[in-house]
Amino acid sequence: MTHDDEVAGAVEPFEDAALYDWEYRRRRDDVAFYRTLAAERSGPVLDLGCGTGRLLIPLLRDGHVVIGIDQSRPMLARAAQRLHRTSAATRARALLLRADLRRFALRRRATFAVAAFHTVQHLITDGDLLRFLRAARAALVPGGWLAFDVFAPDARFLQRSSKRRWDRTVFRHPVTRVRYGYTMTPQFDPARRTLLMRIYYQPVDGRGRADGRERTVRLCHRLRSPSEVETLLKRAGFSLIARWSGFDGRPADDESEQQIFLARRV
Repeated sequence: MTHDDEVAGAVEPFEDAALYDWEYRRRRDDVAFYRTLAAERSGPVLDLGCGTGRLLIPLLRDGHVVIGIDQSRPMLARAAQRLHRTSAATRARALLLRADLRRFALRRRATFAVAAFHTVQHLITDGDLLRFLRAARAALVPGGWLAFDVFAPDARFLQRSSKRRWDRTVFRHPVTRVRYGYTMTPQFDPARRTLLMRIYYQPVDGRGRADGRERTVRLCHRLRSPSEVETLLKRAGFSLIARWSGFDGRPADDESEQQIFLARRV
């Protein structure tokens, strides 16, 4: 695994925003969870890594003022399209900004910030995550909340061979209607605690045979333990309010694949 793989792993999965939305169309538990947290706060909400507006649009419909920040032009463009389909009153409460999550600044501070769907795991080094946390802290009012989640696949997944293709399925692209065969290979680097997944999209004919040039998308995540995350939160000027191991409110379990953190700006 190279540095280029790690950089590309935070960019390539978001170049086809329509496909991204289609692939994760059934992921709704986290949206409902973060909407509940946002309802506990008054004032502007900051959606960090807002993507196509998967969380941003529901938050707006709940009546919040929402600032969405993302670095991906295709994802922001799709978010703008979705925003355009809402009412004028809803659009008036929204702002989309393109910025690096490690170095952004706002004139108006938020009371609640959220980085959903493993966004922080694209920040590979502890230094990058610390820069993100400090930027988020600066964007919050004193006592403001920051929520985010991380995911760590189980040992069996991490032990999968990187020399074979896994999880083959066939689907049609939601826009082009081209039929693709999907496969993936994982590569875990235990020294850097990084997981690189190469996702392959191979055009296929009606009988599943290759019918065009295959495209490879790299997706890279840093895997951190709960204690490592909590240490970085403290260094950035946050105190931990709560940690859960599921969007159903399950109490914290260090062995769980899912970890959700809620912290307060000190």
